[in-house]
Parts: sequence; C-alpha cells; structure tokens
Amino acid sequence: MKFVLRGVLITASIAMPQMVLRAEETAAESRQRIVAAVERSVPLLEKAVRSYPTHRKCFACHHQTMPLLGVAEARRAGIKTDEKLPAEILDFTSQSFRGKINDLKAGENIGGKGLTVGYGLWTLHLAEAPSDDLAEAMVTYLLKTQDANGHWELHSIRAPAEESLIMCTVLAVRALKAQVRESQREAADAAIAKAREWIMAAKLESQEDKVARLWSCRLLGATDAELSAARGTVFAAQREDGGWGQTAEMESDGYATGTTLFVLLDGGLATGDAHVARAIDFLLKNQKDDGSWFVETRAKPVQVFFDNGDPHGKSQFISIAATGWSTAALARALMPSSDR
Repeated sequence: MKFVLRGVLITASIAMPQMVLRAEETAAESRQRIVAAVERSVPLLEKAVRSYPTHRKCFACHHQTMPLLGVAEARRAGIKTDEKLPAEILDFTSQSFRGKINDLKAGENIGGKGLTVGYGLWTLHLAEAPSDDLAEAMVTYLLKTQDANGHWELHSIRAPAEESLIMCTVLAVRALKAQVRESQREAADAAIAKAREWIMAAKLESQEDKVARLWSCRLLGATDAELSAARGTVFAAQREDGGWGQTAEMESDGYATGTTLFVLLDGGLATGDAHVARAIDFLLKNQKDDGSWFVETRAKPVQVFFDNGDPHGKSQFISIAATGWSTAALARALMPSSDR
C-alpha cells in the first residue's frame, strides 16, 4: 500500500507540471490568435476612416466612432496603429458638428438627434479632444432635448445601430458624465438621474437594448442586484456558438457579439469567464480573411448609397461598425482587468 501510494504521488508530481504547461501553452496560443485578429482588422478600419471624407462631409458613427474605438483599444493593448489617425478623426468630427453649432445650442435641426450627438461626443472623448465651446454646445443640445420621461429620441429607425432608445440614452448619459462643464453640472446631474430611472424600467427587446442596459450599470453606479440582473439577461441570450444575435430570431453575428463582449469586459467581467471565452472564440472563428466581420444590412437607407471601398458591398457600413466593436472587444480581452 505504501508503494502504491508513493507511486500515485510520484505520478501526480510528474503529471501536474505537464498539465500546467499545456494550460499555459493554450493561453499563449489563444492570445496569439487574438493579437493576430486585431492586427488584421486595424488596417481595414484605418483605411475605411481615410476613405470616408472623400465621399461625405457629415459625421457618421460607423466611420468615425466605431473605427476609432477599435484602433484606440488596439493601441492601448500594445498593438501598432497609425498614430496620426485620431487627430484626423477629431478634425473631421469637429468640423462636421461645428458647422451646426448654433443649432446645437438651440437644441434643434440635428440629423440623428441624441444618438448622433452622443456618438459625436464619445468620438471627441476617444480622440482626447479638450473641452471647448463645441463640446459645450453639444452637451447643451442633449440637455435641451431630453424627453420629459428621461430618454432621448431617435431621428429614424435603422437597425441595429439606430433602433434602441436605451442605447441612445446611455450614450447621452456617458457624454453628460464625461464631458460636461461645471456651469452645466447641476442640469446634467438632474438629467442623468431622470435617465437612470427610465433606463432601469425600460422594456428590453433587441440585443442592443440589453447591452445598453448592462453598459448603463457601470456608468450609473448600479446596485449589485441591478448589475446581476443585467448580466443575467445578456448571458441568457448567448447562443450555443458563443455569439449573440441582434434579435431573438436572428443568428449570431459580429455586431451583436462585438458590442456585447466589449460591454461585458468594460463592466469588469474577467477574460476567463466562460461567457467571455465563448464570445472570443466566436469572433475569432468568424473574422474574414480581410480583417472584417460581415453583418448583413437590414436598415432601410435614408441616403443614396455610396461605395466607400470597404468589404461587403451594401452591407459595408454595418460591417465596418461591427468590425470596430469586435476589434475593440478583442483588444480589451488582451488587457488585465485593472487596465480596462
């Protein structure tokens, strides 16, 4: 018995280091796959950003905010990016909104309404723009256009990026918390409190709604119960393939999965969490060779289509947005929780 016991112990002492080594190799290989995916997508995002101003002069979240988010997160994760690009996006975005500064101050005539202004302010923040008269005017617009019940309205419905009143409201709250001037603080605090009450009571329909509710938990300092419930709703919608769909009826795709994974990680969920690991695997498996994530458009166009030269033809705009979100999410997965 003693011999057998020692034999078992000896076997265990030999096998244990091998098991640890294999686990370390698996983690290293996984990290290499994530790095390779981000390195593949960054040049595509940078190219898309630079092509857009040759076709349009107006701000669009899918070709300013989402690419900048992906590139900025990649840079934070230690991946090489074009260092001049944020300044170029900042210049384009500022010029686009500055031409409407009087309308912003008046709280009127802004296409896309609160969603456009919310994404615009997030873009300025990502580009590390200083607080100036433009940011003040954009915040003024949000303060003047909040609905009496606490949310911000959309201009039109173009799913998935422009359909959720909850996401629109969360983006406005993000701006009011991060970019408000002291002279606007009291009004902003009142607007945020009203928005919080509305967000926590709003009906959740699309995945964008569920993601926005979860994101609001970090921005608004949710209770443990609120955070747990919001995460639980998101977890319950995850598919067997590890991804999420835009609606309960749709298949998993890069937009719904990219947004969800980014928000889960932004909210402090560990990379080793099973939901996170499955989502990472879905994104890695579904990235195209050109670095993109294909998402088929289902939005009815409100402008004449133009080809920006991005992958996927008439689905290129939502696919670029999906690529930005997915790149940002994977880059976040490379960072320690303390650095997110």
